[in-house]
Amino acid sequence: MSKILAIDSSTEACSVALMNDDKVYQRFQLAPRKHAELLLPMVDVVMKEADLSLVELDALACCVGPGAFTGLRIAVSVAQGLAFASNLPCIAVSSLEILAISAFKQTQANVCISAIDARMQEVYFAVFQRADGGEATLLGIEGVYKPLDIDIEQWNILTESEISESEIVLIGNGWSEYEFNPSIKKLNAVQLDNQFPSAVDIMSKAEADLKSNNLLKPEKLQPIYIRNNVAKKKLTEK
Repeated sequence: MSKILAIDSSTEACSVALMNDDKVYQRFQLAPRKHAELLLPMVDVVMKEADLSLVELDALACCVGPGAFTGLRIAVSVAQGLAFASNLPCIAVSSLEILAISAFKQTQANVCISAIDARMQEVYFAVFQRADGGEATLLGIEGVYKPLDIDIEQWNILTESEISESEIVLIGNGWSEYEFNPSIKKLNAVQLDNQFPSAVDIMSKAEADLKSNNLLKPEKLQPIYIRNNVAKKKLTEK
């Protein structure tokens, strides 16, 4: 069994979870702009509850985005500091994937569409398919889009039968913030409103990555902003 510490502050939510073999300890709080003051105390609490020290862990997992720029920097900085201090390998996890894993836990859907409010009238958006053990397999790529521009029928990610017949779950705070392209309304979808990534949902992904040795050195753990990457690409192409 594994001992993994996971942290997330990619959205308004701030959370920490600790897997100690077959037990999971967690803290979760909706606290915009308080991530810096909450993360380390949350880590301290769960470590004390599990009666573990950092050096006893197998790995440290961190949500690297996409999400709020400041929150991502805080989470990655905290994760790097703890990992460097205790010589721990790191695991990077997507916030959109965390949401999909949570959605698959809550529903029987085989397809999940995650949408996180990216501000500026845009959402971070990705489509996932249920994999073995409740894992989430990314279909296509993660991106940042204007909701009305997302024509799911034109993306060729889902088959016609999946669009019309497959049970699909929509998750993330983006769905309640904006009006989406009419193609979304054609989906046979259940909507889980105003749900945020949580560190506890990192665990299954992190444990699988640990077993497959899909690990990073602390200095390689970096935020994935998406919006910045897109902007840089467009400037380069001019």
